[in-house]
Amino acid sequence: MFLLTSLGASAQRAGDKVQIESAGSWYPGKVLEVKDGQFFVSYDGWSETFNEWVGPDRLKGGATEAPSGGLTKFKVGDKVEVDYGMVPEPATVIAVGENKYHIKFDNSLFGDKWVTEKEIKKL
Repeated sequence: MFLLTSLGASAQRAGDKVQIESAGSWYPGKVLEVKDGQFFVSYDGWSETFNEWVGPDRLKGGATEAPSGGLTKFKVGDKVEVDYGMVPEPATVIAVGENKYHIKFDNSLFGDKWVTEKEIKKL
């Protein structure tokens, strides 16, 4: 892993992969547009309704760069089991935050949700 002291060296163009800070956690995404020092970004695996303009303070370069202090037990794409109500249901990890996992239940009626490491088990 490498450290970046400024975004200028890594994410200047549309299409660049980045990590985006949101509510204290880092998420993989992509720069869609750059204008006046701001970056219009999309979050990997999220609806375009979550696309937003962010400043360079909310970005760090390289989607392969691991978020510092991030969770490592599960990764995006892992098949897991998470309780839905009181019933364990199969799901897939679709994003990893610094202290939680975003999962999508296999049964589309159940949707998706953020869970802590204590609420999730590998299948």
